[in-house]
Amino acid sequence: MALPRITEKILIRIEVHVDTLCPWCYIEKRSLDAAMRQFQDRHPGVEFEVLWRPFYLYPMLDAGCDKASFYEGHAKNNASPALQDKIRAAGTRHDITFRLSSGATGPSRNSHKLIALALQQRDPAAQARVVEHLFRGHFEQGRDLTDDDWLVGVGCEAAGLEAEDVRRALASDLAGLSVDDEVRCASVERGVRAVPCVTMQGRYRVGGYQEQGVFENLFDKILKNGGS
Repeated sequence: MALPRITEKILIRIEVHVDTLCPWCYIEKRSLDAAMRQFQDRHPGVEFEVLWRPFYLYPMLDAGCDKASFYEGHAKNNASPALQDKIRAAGTRHDITFRLSSGATGPSRNSHKLIALALQQRDPAAQARVVEHLFRGHFEQGRDLTDDDWLVGVGCEAAGLEAEDVRRALASDLAGLSVDDEVRCASVERGVRAVPCVTMQGRYRVGGYQEQGVFENLFDKILKNGGS
């Protein structure tokens, strides 16, 4: 039975652990975005707060790594041609065109510093825009996650951050240690073993890429439980 149209205000809090080196995380963001849009069309009283949290899939990756070689051979979870085809097909369903045949990449730590800064100095909406820009730039436009000049540009354009604030955060050992600690806590204390990993209302968790219907079913469950 379909839920009645919800008009009173209900907030659904979502945390998403991602690595900006993970193509499935990009696809997951688009899937979750689509699910939230569709659900709000049916239930305009529902609001969402999404926070993007860091995870490292390849913490020892060298800067300047050839992107094509990395995604075709070194990224073990994406290495087989069949899985590469599956990733591209899933991306196409969400208007993503993966272009991984050229350019360089490297560790994602600085990109996570930027994501954290956007939330600290702006708000979740600005953070989400930064995440989208990072994914799109890295996976579709040939950008390098270790290019600090590009990261500064993303921070300014997507979140309205001051360039000097972004440069300071990117160079900060303290900011890096803060991200490292979040990653450690996610793994050791919260049991996050892989990404993408989505947690709603602090209690409902789904791991791995999910189609938007999975999220909409969870939203329904939360509403049936009075928002909890």
